[in-house]
Amino acid sequence: MSIDTIALRKALHLFFLKDSIRSTKLKREAKDELARRSGQKSLARHFHYPFWADAKSHAAGKSDLTESTDRQIERDWHRKNLYPKLRDGFLHWWNQTRRWINEDIEESPNSISGTCGFADIEGIVRVDNLMSLKVGTDKTRLIYPYFSDRPTLSEEAARIGLWAMSRALPNHGIDDMRILDVIRGETFSVDRHPLQGDEEAIFRHRYSSVLREWRLLLSEFG
Repeated sequence: MSIDTIALRKALHLFFLKDSIRSTKLKREAKDELARRSGQKSLARHFHYPFWADAKSHAAGKSDLTESTDRQIERDWHRKNLYPKLRDGFLHWWNQTRRWINEDIEESPNSISGTCGFADIEGIVRVDNLMSLKVGTDKTRLIYPYFSDRPTLSEEAARIGLWAMSRALPNHGIDDMRILDVIRGETFSVDRHPLQGDEEAIFRHRYSSVLREWRLLLSEFG
């Protein structure tokens, strides 16, 4: 995926990296994008997709995440250190959630997605692959995963992420939205981290900076 059409989780990851690390990652992204445009297969490895599918299956009661993670590691031993962190963080959150909520929790098969566009900087942020939970008979929770080991999801990152979610999913209430820092097993919501009114300005500033650097690299490498 190019930076001008970017997943929210990836945007939050890039926004809060140290400058030197972000520059290195953007160089890799620019080279991968140019290779894709020339017809070459992308070398990017989306490790989180199979893990998140397993996590959702666990929440639905269809499989056991510990066993699923072991199988994923067998398939991709490069992730032998990362997958257990994701598993342990998710299970910590999931088990705590089930203890705190005295109602049935079910994973809904409904696919929910949307985009948040920034026409002036020609950027689009995608919000998809959420975990939709039905709590009791009348409540819904939309869980959006943040997978990165570093940087840790900060309160500011969570606030602008929740703001972007609410823009991308206007038919759902922001009170029902959560961002889950999977490795840390910690969720962020507006009841504990209320929006302060500057979220759009912060998001726009950080995204435009990343886009500007990425586009400059494209022109240099192209």
